Amino acid sequence: MSIVPIQVSQPHPRKVIRNKVKDLLKVNTDLGGRVFCSRPDPIWLNETPCCLIYFTDEPATTDTNPKLYTRSLSLVTEVLQREDTERENSVDDFLDSRAFEIEMVFGDDQHIGLYPIVENNFLRRTQPLDIDGQGEKDAASIRLYWDIIYKTDSFSLQSLDEFLRFQAEYEAGVIEDVKAEAEDDVTIREE
Repeated sequence: MSIVPIQVSQPHPRKVIRNKVKDLLKVNTDLGGRVFCSRPDPIWLNETPCCLIYFTDEPATTDTNPKLYTRSLSLVTEVLQREDTERENSVDDFLDSRAFEIEMVFGDDQHIGLYPIVENNFLRRTQPLDIDGQGEKDAASIRLYWDIIYKTDSFSLQSLDEFLRFQAEYEAGVIEDVKAEAEDDVTIREE
């Protein structure tokens, strides 16, 4: 008997949330589409202005029966811009304008387009930063810290969504000189 499982699981809600925020910011901010999720490489000055999206932590509380986790994802959206102008307040004005655009995206829909995954979002704080690039031109950024509230269930009928498809092939044996083979192909939902 041989069994060949094919199983694809859904991404974690954190990944879904980050990618949705990225998509929203690409089309709703004046950043030329330069929005990156969890980028490990350094940003070069010629890539600015741009926005980085990442998370810092995620506290969770639980109810005991059933085990339902309420999570508060601490998501950061950070806009970077090089300081290459002589006009007073121009970098601050630019960063504040992009921060306002981001706030409008989050404020427009408490679920950020991910209902019923996301229950709500809150702006926790804003932090301006000057970045010393050790060169002729420095950069500045503005970080917006968000709490994204969502729930996950450790086990429920909804957790069946985690399995897109399961396929098994097996030999049932030989009955009266006839080799019996079978194949199960069950699709719980389409991708």
